[in-house]
Amino acid sequence: MGARRRLLTAWTILVLITLAADCSAAPGPFATLVAWPQFRLNSDNNAVVDGSLRAFWRVHTGGAFSSSPAFAGHTLYIGNNAGQLYAVDALTGHVDWTYHVSNPIMSAPIVYHGIVIVAEGNENSPTNAMPARPIHVGNGANALLGFDAVNGRLLWRHALSGTGMPTPAIVDGVLVHHDGAGMIVGLNPATGATIYTRNIHSIASMIAALPVGRDDWVTGGEGMNALFDLRATDGDVVWKTTFSHVASGIGDCPPVTDGVRIYCDYIMPPSSTTPVLVGDLATEHVYAVDATTGRKLWDVKLESANLRPRNEAAIPLLAGGTLYVGSSLVPYMHAIDARTGRVEWRIRTHGPVLGGAVAVAGVVYFGDLDGYLWAIDAKTGRTIGDMYAGTAFNVGSPIVIGKTLIVGSRGGSILAVPLRDIRSSRAV
Repeated sequence: MGARRRLLTAWTILVLITLAADCSAAPGPFATLVAWPQFRLNSDNNAVVDGSLRAFWRVHTGGAFSSSPAFAGHTLYIGNNAGQLYAVDALTGHVDWTYHVSNPIMSAPIVYHGIVIVAEGNENSPTNAMPARPIHVGNGANALLGFDAVNGRLLWRHALSGTGMPTPAIVDGVLVHHDGAGMIVGLNPATGATIYTRNIHSIASMIAALPVGRDDWVTGGEGMNALFDLRATDGDVVWKTTFSHVASGIGDCPPVTDGVRIYCDYIMPPSSTTPVLVGDLATEHVYAVDATTGRKLWDVKLESANLRPRNEAAIPLLAGGTLYVGSSLVPYMHAIDARTGRVEWRIRTHGPVLGGAVAVAGVVYFGDLDGYLWAIDAKTGRTIGDMYAGTAFNVGSPIVIGKTLIVGSRGGSILAVPLRDIRSSRAV
């Protein structure tokens, strides 16, 4: 029996057992959160909830996960590409309720005043990776939806012009969203009522609204390849930073910020003036702009490889002054000095790392497309552990609750895995 088969068999046995919360190190299994107001909870994308929870369970569903989980109370909320929204007890993995919609739920849920808000929409488009001209993404039902967090009852629905794959946010009490038709909406999160709509003529794909101040938020789009700072109260543009017309992935990458700079990544043709198509050679770029003015501060080239279908950008994490970002092109994870753009280390992984990561106590955890969960020393890049989970991890990104990593997989499972199990596992 091969090493991968042995690890998978061990996993199959373990998932039959749900471990109760280990409360010996803290007063409770996790801190009580009443809200999850934006993608990955914080503007650095480090979605970590304090506590002592150690749980090991797996929930099988009928659809791949492109969504990251959200958490409030004791409940996880996550949607899959089959259009199913799940509410799952974080301690036991018990499914409390589900709700089905007609299009995929790829946006990460947000939770605000007892309402779970998601957006539905697909990735269908008449063109692919063609940012040189405006495009439209999303057909069929595209909408923002508000649900009762306790029982899953649909409270309101707001139709969108383009795909609802991007994740909304609550900024200064306003629900803001950028869709696949280039439309910006500001809504009342309690009712879904429209406060304003704006057309910025730049389409969003898998990006997430990034709060950058009391009344500002940032998004990016393609068609017009640009990063935008918008006011939440009225949707007006504060500043706009444009990128090359042959860049791609500006509307895919959910940006992060430390309040001084905004960071994200995109792809470019290595030397051509023609936009990159699937199968063409492309180069990953990581950049920083000034959070107040949008002025470009640095832009670093990483590896080059042939472009895969969809998901043209990776999801960055900002922790301790370092930017951690994988690649949609090659199997690498990078650590980049956030101030200078200098690459501090890079490690080769088993598969590309498109999803985000979490940092806990000097260790960075993430999943790759070959089905491994990684634990990496944040300072040196040394591999501490790499656990084979038997299911690929795409853009659906992990969160940490207490001492447990929770993530949705491309294979259609929601997994809860103790961090110590990832640290102690080494693939052979």
